[in-house]
Amino acid sequence: MNITLLYIYPKIKEINKEINLFRIIDNNIKETIIIYCLKEKDSYKVFMINTMLGETHEICNVADLVQLDTIIDKFKKLEKHIICIGNLQEIEKYILKVVLN
Repeated sequence: MNITLLYIYPKIKEINKEINLFRIIDNNIKETIIIYCLKEKDSYKVFMINTMLGETHEICNVADLVQLDTIIDKFKKLEKHIICIGNLQEIEKYILKVVLN
């Protein structure tokens, strides 16, 4: 497999109002999709950035860390499917489709 997932949260918490949640790494091309969130006054905004394209997408907002854990659990359940996609551009489309629905 050329795609791996590296979970960063909850091992590392907030740094400068940002929490890196996890990375989807394509080991062949050495590029990554990074899922992270920014803490705002009353919520957390979750973003996705594709390092190959430099595009950032806001994928959802959550009210607290409990809901953030729910988002992480959703991705963990989809991990095997994400790894099988095998292409960062298609993974990005899949994430936007699944998380936004």
